[in-house]
Parts: sequence; C-alpha cells; structure tokens
Amino acid sequence: MQITRIEINGKARHRTVERKAGSDQIRIDSIVRNPKRGQEAWKIWELPGTVSDEELFEVAMKVQSRTDGYVGTNSDVHGYFGEMRRFQD
Repeated sequence: MQITRIEINGKARHRTVERKAGSDQIRIDSIVRNPKRGQEAWKIWELPGTVSDEELFEVAMKVQSRTDGYVGTNSDVHGYFGEMRRFQD
C-alpha cells in the first residue's frame, strides 16, 4: 500500500500533502480561507523525498500553525509531522 495524498482541515484552513507515484518531490499546499492582512493566503512547499526529519519538522511547525491558527505545542506539531513522514523515502 502506498499513500499518495492526505488532506488536513483545520478551523478555516486546508492543507494537502501529496507525492505522486514515481515522483521524488513531496508537495504541501496550504490555503488560508480568510487570510489576515499581510498573511499569505496560499503557500506551497516542495521538498525532496529524502528531506531530513529536522527539515520536515520545521515545515510541520509552519503547517500546524497555519492549519490550527496558533503556534502549537510540541505534541501538536508531532501530529502533523507523523503524517508528513509517510511521504519520505
């Protein structure tokens, strides 16, 4: 079994993490439905499948914050990080 895409919904925010079959890139799309002034409505990360845990955790912190609307605790971030790790080589 291979997971190629997951969608994560938070309060007024949506994220998609995907890696197409045969691709060496992980793509993370982050959409904020009603962005605050100066906030990016759409953010995309494209990471190699060989991304390190440290780099992926950094992205997971940003994804968690954008999805939940607040800077979370370490355990909040680990929930996102665990799902995103499914796409690493």
